Amino acid sequence: MSAPYPFTADVLKIYKPKTYKKCDPSKDLITVHFEEGLYRLHMNEANITCCYKQILRSGERDHADQLYRLLSCSNFHQDFVVPQHVDAIITECRRLKDKKLLQQDAFGFVQPARHVDNRTTLNNSIVDESLESRPSVLLWGIDSMSRMNFQRTMPLMYKYLRKENWYELQGYNKMGDNTFPNLMAVLTGFNSTRSVSVCQPKQVGGLDACPMLWKKYKKKGYITAYAEDWSRYSTFNFLFKGFQNPPTDYYARPLMLAVEKELPKVIDMAIPYCVGRRHLAEYIYDSALQFTEFYKNQSTFGMFWANSFSHNNFALPSSMDAKILEYMHTLQKNGIFEKSIILFFSDHGMRFGPLRSLDSGFLEERMPIMYIWLPNWFRQKYPEFVDNLMVNRNRLTSPYDIHATLMHILELETSLANLPRPEGCPSCHSIFFEVAESRDCGDAGINEHWCTCLELAEVPQTDPKAKLLADQLVEATNNYLAANNLTGTCAILKLTKVKSVKARISSRSNQVDSYLVRYETAPAAALFEATVKWSNTTQRISISVPSISRMTAYKEYSQCVEDATLKKFCICMQSAIK
Repeated sequence: MSAPYPFTADVLKIYKPKTYKKCDPSKDLITVHFEEGLYRLHMNEANITCCYKQILRSGERDHADQLYRLLSCSNFHQDFVVPQHVDAIITECRRLKDKKLLQQDAFGFVQPARHVDNRTTLNNSIVDESLESRPSVLLWGIDSMSRMNFQRTMPLMYKYLRKENWYELQGYNKMGDNTFPNLMAVLTGFNSTRSVSVCQPKQVGGLDACPMLWKKYKKKGYITAYAEDWSRYSTFNFLFKGFQNPPTDYYARPLMLAVEKELPKVIDMAIPYCVGRRHLAEYIYDSALQFTEFYKNQSTFGMFWANSFSHNNFALPSSMDAKILEYMHTLQKNGIFEKSIILFFSDHGMRFGPLRSLDSGFLEERMPIMYIWLPNWFRQKYPEFVDNLMVNRNRLTSPYDIHATLMHILELETSLANLPRPEGCPSCHSIFFEVAESRDCGDAGINEHWCTCLELAEVPQTDPKAKLLADQLVEATNNYLAANNLTGTCAILKLTKVKSVKARISSRSNQVDSYLVRYETAPAAALFEATVKWSNTTQRISISVPSISRMTAYKEYSQCVEDATLKKFCICMQSAIK
């Protein structure tokens, strides 16, 4: 597995660091103070009046996870205590003399979980006696962040994680194309096919019945949370039905739906970057701080996932470097590091755009970040786990191993032989046990197309096989569209250019195992990359069309189809004409 230098000349030519700027530099008219389990709204100026609109989840069946409702604006007094049934609000402050609107803002609150004894939630002085044998788990996610781009765009965080002795899995390899399969492998242990067939994300209530990891933690008495920004394209809602009922004790989606609709936005590459007075991701990470602080004396499982500053613009994470470092320092100051196992991670690297088009883009896409923090008491109690994790830092690992590890945390005294294995990869296991040095992608549940372990040898474009491979790939794609009854809806693709062909050399046989083909088609100058098997006997390729990667953005071209896989290949006839 290669480890390319993040600062090569071709990358630096297209990388322009971004600076962090406040979305609204004006003074906060409202500050939230948290003390003894209660939230108070403090007005920072005299001669103003402020009110709040409660945000409620409001939808049924198909729209259960898509709608919200705002109650009428209720005036509040200085240091008003937010009622414990209120999870999210939008505030408005006006001048007393002429009622002119001065400022809108939005706040989320982590309130007592409804099913938990109030003695342990309202008064954080009660300590969970088994806490040291039940570490909390915090998943801090950044979408589309590769190892290389993390070093490149977030040098402060990179330096901090290394200095503070976080464990980086440098051989961490994605197992699927986009966010959904990679996160589902972490949360369920299912492969891409089973994630859809078992959890049925396109059916109302399908995801509610899905055996998500947070359910297993909740059964063990953990308080659970899930929050994600960019509501229209979030993991369980883009082309899916979402959750009919809140999946976790704390669920931030109603807040995100409301702020993205009600507050002014600044867009960066088609994603809301600033929303209201904050960066969209800050609503998510602020809720992570609140959640861990509110329940710091109880065992918690929380996943906090941000897309808005990383998904489309590979340079934009540089603007959040210092801010996320600030979040880490706050978690440390709040004592969360001594209570929690923390995963600072991503699902994959950039899947399209200028970075993906470079020679290093193959690895950028397939090697996301995975950093792990272990509390000091955990390191002392389980030194063998720490030793194994040290060894595994340079071994091949996958999202299935992370699922197995998160399951292991619930049964730390259980032997490897008696721990459950991920269904999608029965040979995968907790990274607290040593991963075999001889492991290959098949052992780690990684499809060959996503595997970074094979040596690549350039095939000259003058070789007749180069065009033959690309021609057959385009033919297979057109046949795939036809088989899905899209011949009259999507344009017929035509090969315009073979960009590169590389022979993939098997490390075991030292023979050509397959070919990696990068090619361009018309219309829309669509760039694709595929791994194909070649038969010398039949002179034909063997390919699973859905596994082909689309390396150029396609949102504007594929609006005539709803299926996420078909969108990669469909250039809608109307778009093609334009």
